[in-house]
Amino acid sequence: MIEQQIFGAERILIVGAHAFDGEMIAGPLAFVAASRGIEVTFLHLTMGEQGHRCLSTSLYAEQKRKEAADAASRLGAKWLTLDFPDAFLPNDEQTALAVCDVIRRIRPNVVITHWHGSWHKDHRAASELTKTGVFYAALPTLERESPAFSPSLLLFGENWEDDEGFTPTYLVDVSSGFEPWREAASTYELARGLSSFPYLDYYSALYRLRGCLRGTMYAQAFMGMSHSWNAGAGLFLPPQPA
Repeated sequence: MIEQQIFGAERILIVGAHAFDGEMIAGPLAFVAASRGIEVTFLHLTMGEQGHRCLSTSLYAEQKRKEAADAASRLGAKWLTLDFPDAFLPNDEQTALAVCDVIRRIRPNVVITHWHGSWHKDHRAASELTKTGVFYAALPTLERESPAFSPSLLLFGENWEDDEGFTPTYLVDVSSGFEPWREAASTYELARGLSSFPYLDYYSALYRLRGCLRGTMYAQAFMGMSHSWNAGAGLFLPPQPA
């Protein structure tokens, strides 16, 4: 089962375009994993500093750093940011290499990020950057500060802004992580009414819906990569015995 592969990992990396995105696409899962002794890290490519109606971008970025730290602590996770500019996340080789360097340094068995079918340009960029970063991280001939490393599983989480073509491959039981997730998400002003979109209502209902289909109280949906991607990624792994 997919739970055995995810929760059998040593380290999980969750890559979000903005602080708060990663907690939505994999927050309950993060708590369940961390409670089982797995090292979980949130990578926020930007802080999402453009999203406040009143605060300047610098002040809101400072606020979101505090919110991100509080949320990660409540989920039992670590967090870091690459501090790229919100709304202008560059989808280029330099940025993909920065993601590659994080993957090589953390060495996660499982990587989770956005699905690419999104109307939000930063979310589309985050998805492509993560895929490319995973590819670069695995290349043994690409010399970087840390040695090559290939995650064994790349997943794409469910997000209301990334629903174009999203069809769940896996439903993962995250029942024990639901309440801690609500508390962690609520540390963000974005979840407490800054936005007109009712984040907590939407995701609470979504996780319950997925749980109904999974046969548990709550679940999160994820898409996986194609068989050809999985076979290609295996080219960079040590030979397997017949």
